[in-house]
Amino acid sequence: MPSTKKDGKDGSTSQRAYAALREQLLRSKFLPNQKINEVALAATLEISRTPLREALNRLVAEGLLVDRGRGFSVPDLDQKRVFDLFEARLEIECATVRLACERGTDEELAELSEFLKESMAESPDASVDRLIELDIGFHGRIAAMARNKVLQQTLSNLNDRMHLIRWIAMEGRRERTQSQHHDILQHLCARDADAAIAAMREHILHRNDDILAAIKAAYGHVYTLSNG
Repeated sequence: MPSTKKDGKDGSTSQRAYAALREQLLRSKFLPNQKINEVALAATLEISRTPLREALNRLVAEGLLVDRGRGFSVPDLDQKRVFDLFEARLEIECATVRLACERGTDEELAELSEFLKESMAESPDASVDRLIELDIGFHGRIAAMARNKVLQQTLSNLNDRMHLIRWIAMEGRRERTQSQHHDILQHLCARDADAAIAAMREHILHRNDDILAAIKAAYGHVYTLSNG
């Protein structure tokens, strides 16, 4: 029986391909529902098909690509799929903020407060990418206080899978986002789980009309980039 052990070179090549493709997917370099041309991609990345296929399968497992059976493609911006992602994020975030109220230390809450102050002092000209980074940083710190690695990993994966929609939804919402973060923090510091959960539900985009508007805007964004 042939050995299934990967050599170090194949492993590092696959990792490099994975990192490069993941970055491109998060930056919307591919269109929704676009089929991946493996031959062209292998040539561009200057790697063989085997490590490329390993990278593609890894991205499928993370929900960033879809295995169509005879090839891979980018997930479509289907309204039900996107709604499901937001609904999953909402429930995960409500769970983490509840646990953070119980398990977060006073030192961690103080650090979160300092982080929020720095976020609110960010330049008005900050890019949307920077605002997303700060938003993820705030929610990530709450997830860390929940002391549950599975919830943390799930939230991180959801953030990757809905990055484009979150990017679109963040535009024009900076002041509202920061205000809502402040409310969540206040309830956390008061150890008021019910109020913190209610504030989190208000904060996360989850209404069908809002999600549909964000999907339409996302389509406009990616097709503008592709024709630019």
